Amino acid sequence: MRSNRFRYAALAGALLLAIPVLGQDSPESLLPPGFGDPVEDDKPPPKPRESGPQDLLPPGDTPTGGNQGGASRPSSGGGVAASPGFDLGGLPPADGEKKDDEDKEGDGAEYVLPDLPPHARRSIANIGVLATDDGDMGAGAFGAAPGKYLAHLMRKTPAPIASRWTAITLRRALLSKVDTPADIAGADFAAERAWLLLRMGEADSARMLVQAVDGDQYTPWMRDVAMQSALANADPAGLCPATEGNPATAKDPYWKMARAVCSAFAGESALASALVGQVEDNKGAPTIDILLSEKVVGAASNTRRAVNILWEDTDKLTAWRYGLATATALKIPDPLMATVGPHVRAWRARAPLILLQDRTADIELATALGVFSSAALVDHYGAVSDIAESEGKSAPAYIDSLGTAFGGGDAVARVAAMNAIWSSTTNSEAARYARMIATARAAADIPAGTGSAAETDNLIAAMLSAGLDVQAARWASEVDGGSLAWALLAVGSPNKFVSISDGAVSGLDAGVTGKRAQFLLAGLAGLARISPEQATGLAEDLAVPLGSQTVWTKAINRAADARQPATVALLAGLGLHGDNWGGVSAAHLYHVVSALRRVGLEAEARMIAAEAVMRG
Repeated sequence: MRSNRFRYAALAGALLLAIPVLGQDSPESLLPPGFGDPVEDDKPPPKPRESGPQDLLPPGDTPTGGNQGGASRPSSGGGVAASPGFDLGGLPPADGEKKDDEDKEGDGAEYVLPDLPPHARRSIANIGVLATDDGDMGAGAFGAAPGKYLAHLMRKTPAPIASRWTAITLRRALLSKVDTPADIAGADFAAERAWLLLRMGEADSARMLVQAVDGDQYTPWMRDVAMQSALANADPAGLCPATEGNPATAKDPYWKMARAVCSAFAGESALASALVGQVEDNKGAPTIDILLSEKVVGAASNTRRAVNILWEDTDKLTAWRYGLATATALKIPDPLMATVGPHVRAWRARAPLILLQDRTADIELATALGVFSSAALVDHYGAVSDIAESEGKSAPAYIDSLGTAFGGGDAVARVAAMNAIWSSTTNSEAARYARMIATARAAADIPAGTGSAAETDNLIAAMLSAGLDVQAARWASEVDGGSLAWALLAVGSPNKFVSISDGAVSGLDAGVTGKRAQFLLAGLAGLARISPEQATGLAEDLAVPLGSQTVWTKAINRAADARQPATVALLAGLGLHGDNWGGVSAAHLYHVVSALRRVGLEAEARMIAAEAVMRG
């Protein structure tokens, strides 16, 4: 596959030390142009539109401050069970009733930096990074929901989230320019959002949110999240704003080493060495953490001091170890990487000092998680192909096939190339899904009716995986009732373009999870594309408790009734969390789809429903 078949934007890094001090201007949009635009019922689907070719933080857990680079935070109570009726565990009331004096630490900024003039300070009454064109949900997206209630939900949300499209929607909610609730400090509210983004694998997004708060407004919790963000981004220089005026740098060994790193960047190499030496003399941190700090200090101050890092006695990968090792292009042993969650691999997917071809599996996983877009994955494949060609080697066969899939010309040959990609050998469901996402725009250019029934299933699945719903709807007259393609269009198309019968729904093949028909019912009922009577009958046949009520169902329906799209997105992430769709309740899916539709996020609701059917 040659580079002139499709263009790519290769990721690049410095030769010695990754120091991406500034975040990107705005996060990459994962939505195709025109996604969510209304389609009139009395008109046929429009022609395809032109589309441009987008132990370490345990899920839901609480790292301890000063413990190997962890962050301190108020206690969030117990974990969240995966059952349909899981308990939110001490959920603060959402109606503003009097609450316990929890989470008092960190209320308000305690340390003021003298070098930021008043006119240059940004308000913490409204914090976010999205523009309207990027999918901002609006200043009132959380409505009147109390800040401590929202913070509690964020802490209760484990990661990963089973649904890519739910994660994309939640990311939009967390990055929107929303008003800060009256009962929580603005910096703490931003920190809670950034903390959840980090657990979702969204290192860049978390950093942008942290950077949206001026250093003189930092609270202790924001400082700790800022450290986690810098480490997740392998950005040692990102530690520096949080060290200014921070009394913890005098006593906490990790903040002291962070101050040493920043002193080295400032040219104060003697002070940097002295600070690391103090930690070493006091045995304030494990030897490997001290050595990693010395390595970064040496690189930042260009002292050419050799530091030998040995991993043999290290059985745990922490944020400190990941961040500093990755920043200095130090390879982390595979057994250590195998001990961390998928969010860390999503962080590594965007680390510029790791060879591009060594990040393919990470980038595929990040795409499946919703961190990377279809276009970004295609760009990566193109870069890997060009690197292989320049070295006289061959790229993996499925990557080479992508050139033919996008190459134009004979539609049958292009579909055959896509088939090779979809059927490429991998034991990872996330990788298979990512390769489906990579072919989305190639599939959108295939004339309706091309290929076999199985290929039609995959072509429509590919388009909907990247939100190309209008293009997929062109195939409505080509699908057979009861097929996977029919089911995907039944919930994923902009309007109801296919007829829906009880027999076709209940007779849908079981899929990987055995829940595919249940997920289809949940999507149809949540989108109101079948009558209440039809939904009730099918729910009985398929044993889906659509009418069951729990603390969570009441919370998401209350948020929908109050027209709070960001709160609904947050509760959706909580309801659809998990490693895969096998652990997701069809009843939860119904409430998520229904609530999103009612707050004006119907396009997102459709894509979540289609994803459930596709991956179920």
